[in-house]
Amino acid sequence: MDQRKRQVLKAVVEDYVDTAEPVGSRTLARKYGLGVSPATIRNEMADLEEMGFLEQPHTSAGRIPSDRGYRFFVDVLMEAVSPPPELVERLRRIYAQRVDQIGRLLRQTAQVLSEATDCLALVESPQVEPVTFRHLQVLPLSERRALLLLVTEEGLVQQRLVELPEPASEGELARISSVLTRRLAGRTLDQVRATVLEELYDELSAYGALLDVALEALRPPGTDSDRPVYVLGTRRLFRQPEFQDLRRAQAVLGLVEQQELVRELLGRKSGEELVITIGQENPYPDLHDCSLVTASYRVGGEIAGRIAVLGPKRMHYARISSVIELMARLLSEAFDRSVR
Repeated sequence: MDQRKRQVLKAVVEDYVDTAEPVGSRTLARKYGLGVSPATIRNEMADLEEMGFLEQPHTSAGRIPSDRGYRFFVDVLMEAVSPPPELVERLRRIYAQRVDQIGRLLRQTAQVLSEATDCLALVESPQVEPVTFRHLQVLPLSERRALLLLVTEEGLVQQRLVELPEPASEGELARISSVLTRRLAGRTLDQVRATVLEELYDELSAYGALLDVALEALRPPGTDSDRPVYVLGTRRLFRQPEFQDLRRAQAVLGLVEQQELVRELLGRKSGEELVITIGQENPYPDLHDCSLVTASYRVGGEIAGRIAVLGPKRMHYARISSVIELMARLLSEAFDRSVR
């Protein structure tokens, strides 16, 4: 593709992203200083359409980028931008805090990512190594509910609400906490199951049902089914002109509500740091009008999970890429600090 066609394609993409309106040659001549007449631009746009980089909607004289046009823009024409300084400062404050409640941090990550990109944010929980227990406490909240507080050798603090199978007094919960801490300290859950599980049930024979609940709640998020993906920003996505069609919006919503499908979507090309998937490159037909920008975050130097933005193909790719890469890096650093 020669330089003039590149300039015209870049201008079409940028104008369409900003306005959501098909772009005509007069608009490009007036706004982008291409140094040639509208007639020349019109000829270049016709050539780009013939080459498959532009499309002409049936109801408009203007043109819009095709999937191929967006891909060429992202791979060749897109110029790097820096995230807004106020966003950088806000993120540094968020991630400066010690990671003691992973779920809350990931929900906050999804919320800020959606706000910063005006798209749907998806944040996958980390794939972590089995935790080693240090201390455990079961605190009564009501007759049939308790808070299970777990501190790991890695420095993470996890809190789980549990429904008690039978009423238990504060003294009974304190005894269970003491036995669990003594038996579990310095062991992973797999080691507990392999070595002291039978002894645990012998020592707490009167509380077998409650012990079942406690041990299940302590199961770390190691398998995919235990790794929730936090999805925020559906209202922002559906405010976009592309999703004013109710059936199209419902189809996208139905897909992102299925956690297994979302994990599969995020896991494609999972070894790469930043992945931009455009239109029909997405494996699901309901997402063929969407683009997905995905970045990996790390724990201990290894890829542990992914964060992503789902929006219309008509998205600010450079800005969104800069934001998501920054958030993935800061999230990685926050996790690394928490396990030192």
